[in-house]
Amino acid sequence: MDNIHYARIQLLHKLREVHMVKNVGSWWIKDGIDGRRLEAEGFASTLGGLSEFNWTENHGEADVLESDFVTTPRVTQRSDRVDALQMSSHGNRNEFLVWNGSVTASEAVDFGKSDLEFFATHACDLLEHTATNSVGRWIPAFERLHYMLGFFNSSYSGGGQNSRGQWFARYAAYFYYWPLSWLFKIDVPVREAWAEANEIVEGSDVRWAYLRAEAPGAPTYNERLREAETNDPVTNRTFWTANGTC
Repeated sequence: MDNIHYARIQLLHKLREVHMVKNVGSWWIKDGIDGRRLEAEGFASTLGGLSEFNWTENHGEADVLESDFVTTPRVTQRSDRVDALQMSSHGNRNEFLVWNGSVTASEAVDFGKSDLEFFATHACDLLEHTATNSVGRWIPAFERLHYMLGFFNSSYSGGGQNSRGQWFARYAAYFYYWPLSWLFKIDVPVREAWAEANEIVEGSDVRWAYLRAEAPGAPTYNERLREAETNDPVTNRTFWTANGTC
């Protein structure tokens, strides 16, 4: 009995030593504005400074490929190697630009086949939702994805917007896990973190937006960016969108 009890204790110790972390990434095309790199890398590096996260993917300029986001034969989607990412490049209502072209709503985009839960992007107009152009055009891109976070209209880069990614990361997770959390902690949903970050860096003419999926057993309205894994919305899903003034 003593040997069995000892084995159980050893197993418990081993389980406690396993430290699960979330992987994060940054994708950026500067197009002459280094702020796009700074905001994407700022998101990933801020979270990467916590023990609960690893900054594992960083791709810029010619290393930002369509195959990172679109299902391509014999190519692994690098965006699906992370749980959360920030992407900074040009965009419009139906696409965001990559180095070798664009990723459109009509392509074989399957965000979250493996890991990706949160896709945040600077791309202008990507999440516009009107009577003539529904944001539902991006619903086919949701495999296991929880949130697309972006903009309803044009957004800006450079100067005042350089810290967008840092603020998003701070509100989403850093101020929850940081060393001074015993003294000062912020615990808000991802959707609020995105809104707060953009209200800090953008003018009142810019509108943040999101598209989210949820399902029975996988609520996402108040979902946080945390170390622990949550259930993925995969069956009997409903989709919700919102936008607001920065």
